[in-house]
Amino acid sequence: MYLNKLLFSALVLFVGFYTVAQDDEDRECKRMRFLGSKALEVENYKEAAIYYLKGETICGNFEKQQYDILAGSLGQVVNKEKDEAAKKAYMDTICGVFDRMNEKGFYDQSNDLMWAYYILNSSNVDNVKADSLFVRGIKAAGKNTPEAFISYYYYNLYVLWNAAKDDNKAKLKKRIITEYFHMSQLISEGNMSARTQETITQYFNVVVQSCEDILPELGEFMNSFPQDPELKKSTVMNFISLLEKKECEDAPEYIQLIDTLVSVDPNSFEAQYMKAKALEAKNNYSGAIGAYKKAKENTNEEAQQESIDYSIARCQYKMGSFTSAYNTALSVKGENRGEALVLAGNAVAANANNCGASTFQRKCNYIYAVQLLEQGAALGASTGGAIGRYKANYPTEQECFENGNPSSVTLECYGVSVSPCN
Repeated sequence: MYLNKLLFSALVLFVGFYTVAQDDEDRECKRMRFLGSKALEVENYKEAAIYYLKGETICGNFEKQQYDILAGSLGQVVNKEKDEAAKKAYMDTICGVFDRMNEKGFYDQSNDLMWAYYILNSSNVDNVKADSLFVRGIKAAGKNTPEAFISYYYYNLYVLWNAAKDDNKAKLKKRIITEYFHMSQLISEGNMSARTQETITQYFNVVVQSCEDILPELGEFMNSFPQDPELKKSTVMNFISLLEKKECEDAPEYIQLIDTLVSVDPNSFEAQYMKAKALEAKNNYSGAIGAYKKAKENTNEEAQQESIDYSIARCQYKMGSFTSAYNTALSVKGENRGEALVLAGNAVAANANNCGASTFQRKCNYIYAVQLLEQGAALGASTGGAIGRYKANYPTEQECFENGNPSSVTLECYGVSVSPCN
């Protein structure tokens, strides 16, 4: 009986101590939260964060509201902190808070981009975790993603690729290509700065070296361009520029992009001129001439019109229309005049066998060809050694004698006269 009373007294004493301790903890918990709220009222976020961190430990039962206040206060401290070491320590702390919030189901995914940023700047960098947060955050924000996070995300993706090996490296390379197109589209849609595009392009160029890497992924994005004409034009121009830098002008996708550009702005000089150059590069000279003519219709600048005339003459020459090339080239003025005269001379030489009733008359064409080349050379154009070759085809003294040593021969094809036998 005495033992039972003793045990009962000990239990009452223990409960009393426990109750007092519990009351003390409750009071300290409330005090920490109270002091934290007071610090917030005067925007002393560093002090508020300290009290709420202590409160989290003492209270042990923070709800979402308290965690939101704690995370928000730490975020403010990070933004304002100037000392880099202290800033990193606060980032470590907020990452821990986010982890605990996530475990308890209190984490708000609208913080994904900031959390990823904190992870990359913390003492315990976890590139994989940051990547998953960036992906989720950018997917949610779309074109409203703050552009700094576009750069951080793509940089982190590059870091993952750089550290990867074998199959994983190949998979990440594919992602870098795909995400380049995706991020470029967001940059256009979000009206972001050229600097952001340049930043991701720098990382892209380190990883991607060839057309073979780019083209399979580009095809998918060509079916999902923005509908807004200006955004679509900007996006297409970025991709055209990319293919040009990677020397992919021979790819069908390059022409498709230019056709898309033309469809968006059919009266654009730049679009038509770009299409003409692309078609010429693919030896589609008749198509190129048509595009050059449309480009000429859409510009009033004399220099551009003269350049187009020379380009048309060049296409005519390449397709074997030597008389047309000659006539077009002679009409060219301005800074392309020298090259045009050389082209005209080459056209005359190439057409020599079709101009004249006799071998003697046909050889006289080379005299005129050289005259044109020399005029072009006087304006600074290169003749590429053609003058010597053409002079070797002049009528010989014997041929002059056999044809009566004429002092002048008229070239009926061109309406000009030359002196073959002086």
